[in-house]
Amino acid sequence: MAHPTGPGCALALAALLASAPALAVDRLTLHLGAGDDDTPSVGVAAVWDWDARWFDSGDWYLGGYWELGASRWFADADRPGARSINEIGLTPVFRLQAREPGSVSPYAELGVGLHLLSGTRLNDERMFGTSFQFGDHIGVGVTFGPKQAYDIGYRFQHLSN
Repeated sequence: MAHPTGPGCALALAALLASAPALAVDRLTLHLGAGDDDTPSVGVAAVWDWDARWFDSGDWYLGGYWELGASRWFADADRPGARSINEIGLTPVFRLQAREPGSVSPYAELGVGLHLLSGTRLNDERMFGTSFQFGDHIGVGVTFGPKQAYDIGYRFQHLSN
């Protein structure tokens, strides 16, 4: 029997959010990454854009979005006490975006949110104080394509209680 917090949980969350018309998800994202000691992770997130734009008079504007994500951190089986961890988080993100419709449009972003981990240790050496964590990130990237529909970026994220 599959564990309810297994890797399929993130895909189930993405399918649920994408099919829920009342939630009006603006886009889905895929996250691939690595943490301390090259711990690999994979995740998905649903994004809801804010209608607000600030400083919207020049070549750049400040906007943002809500991100609800789920990810899995894969423990290194060669380490004693290895355990993979699932994470779910909700983060408001501010994005400074260049206004360049029809071309590549760069951005920088900053977010601070709440995260819940399924466990408090990846192995006998890497432990967290609690399952509840604050997550902050900074990132850069570009949007492109019709109506800036595509986005590729790099994000540095830190979790701490």
